[in-house]
Amino acid sequence: MASISFVDYCVLIGILLVCALIGIFHAFRGTRQRTGKDYFLGNRNISSFPVAVSLVVSVMSAVTYLGTPVDVYMHGPKFGLMCLNKAIVALVVTTVTLPVFYRLGVTSVYEYLDVRFNRVVRYAVVTVEIFFSTLYLGIVIYAPSLALSTVTGLNLTMSILSIGVVCTFYTTIGGMKAVIWTDVFQVAAVMMMGFILMTIVGTVKIGGIAESWQRAVEGQRNQLIDFNPDPTIRLSFWSIFVGGSLFSISAMGAKQSVVQRYNSCTTEHQAKVAAWMGILGLGIVEIAAVATGMTMYGYYAYCDPLSQGIVSKPDQLIPYFIIDLFYAIPGLPGILLGGAFCASLSTMSSILNGLAAVTGNDFIKVIWKDLPETRYLIIVKVVSVAYGTLSVVVAFLVPSLGKILQVTLSIGGIFGGPVLGVFCLGMLVRRANSFSAFIGLICGVCVGVIFQIGALFYPPSSERLPLSVEGCIADEFNVTSGVTISPEPTTVPIVYEMMTTPGILYDHVFTGRLFGISFLHYATVTSLTTLLIGIVSSFFCCGDNKDEIDPLLLSPVVQRFYHDKPKSNVLPGGEEEVQMMSCQPSDKPVKV
Repeated sequence: MASISFVDYCVLIGILLVCALIGIFHAFRGTRQRTGKDYFLGNRNISSFPVAVSLVVSVMSAVTYLGTPVDVYMHGPKFGLMCLNKAIVALVVTTVTLPVFYRLGVTSVYEYLDVRFNRVVRYAVVTVEIFFSTLYLGIVIYAPSLALSTVTGLNLTMSILSIGVVCTFYTTIGGMKAVIWTDVFQVAAVMMMGFILMTIVGTVKIGGIAESWQRAVEGQRNQLIDFNPDPTIRLSFWSIFVGGSLFSISAMGAKQSVVQRYNSCTTEHQAKVAAWMGILGLGIVEIAAVATGMTMYGYYAYCDPLSQGIVSKPDQLIPYFIIDLFYAIPGLPGILLGGAFCASLSTMSSILNGLAAVTGNDFIKVIWKDLPETRYLIIVKVVSVAYGTLSVVVAFLVPSLGKILQVTLSIGGIFGGPVLGVFCLGMLVRRANSFSAFIGLICGVCVGVIFQIGALFYPPSSERLPLSVEGCIADEFNVTSGVTISPEPTTVPIVYEMMTTPGILYDHVFTGRLFGISFLHYATVTSLTTLLIGIVSSFFCCGDNKDEIDPLLLSPVVQRFYHDKPKSNVLPGGEEEVQMMSCQPSDKPVKV
């Protein structure tokens, strides 16, 4: 099994120390963090570029760094089409959701749901998001730690604790500015370097781009676009442009950790610029990840380490690939493997800061309305430490993972789709009320859970392409030359097995096709269920209340069709009180 040198260990430790020092710098630099908005929004004076870079790296996570290249290695480059829907995503985010959040100046996105609907809807969505965020934290810490420990010999417990402790430390003491500037360091100095070096060096060792493409053609990995409308096809043009777009809109337009970054910008224009740069930048990162995956396939086209049993799980391929390419250069494997740590740190810090903001604004300030800001800051920092500790505990409880990309997108579609549907209902449908939003949310989540459970009994086709061992040396792998085998790992993790093994109940054709839809369509099904049921149910409660809705709570896309002026006069960052009417009105005004 591959291993890393003492110099590589030192490099990994150095990367963690730099992140910690950035947090210390922003915690003690000048007179900062006097209020909650200073801590969570960085005084609202951060420029577009660092915010954009932070958006890229926080959404990117270890799922992209470790999972996307492996998905391409196993299934071909179709996932690369995801980069093409980013212009649609950026347009929707900057015209529909971002202006509303920025003009209200909210610290927690769920404050919007209180003034638009009521507290029942607000806390229902908060519950869903906290549950998903906590589970996701465990995934982004555990997955890279397991992959690195198995391939490199790094201790699994130490890997999890290192990520958890360092990230909790700099996120807690440094606030949003520390989160953003560590993200800039992580993406600029480590993660993109990893993709670029792996692609260039791997291509050179293969024999050039032409040879790499020839191997892809031989391995049936030259198909980029599939226009077949069948929803059960894992990655098609339609699943990527419909389901993939909705998933990305949910992640970039209505997530607490992302909206906080938009609202930390000095002006709304800069926030929109940051959104465009960040979303398009994420597309560039996805292209780099796909190129890395294709290069890795070309490199192992004739001697697959997964089929040999050298690595037991697909998500260990990237760490193994890094060591295989750069083992002769001490320190370089440490930098590139540090990309997996940085990917985890960036995502974890974003979610931790977001969870602390949600807890502070949606619970602490609601319970203790007159809490002094100094005491409030101490409490939310303690909350941040508590969430960091919880994330480490969850990481130890997460079962073995196989396809972290598919698992994460599936879970995100189940919970992110309904939340997106509720926000769209509030911003785009003027007659929507609290009853319709609550019913739509519950139905959307239930449908998503039903589809995920159904997929366990009627698993979708894995559509895995063949892997070859015909070029392996006989002493390393005792096979007959020229044999191509199915790429089943030696040890198949539980989740991986459930999501790739043909089901015994697949003879029920209709049910099998219904639950066998692409994982990217989960966001489509759940968000549209929430939105459509919300629209229909809005006709059965309180009649038409559209005249009672403040236009400030509607998207600019909808506002242009009405001529009434905002009633609440809420300015960005203001503390004015807003009282909106709904089917079940809030008992008291909510400060936004």
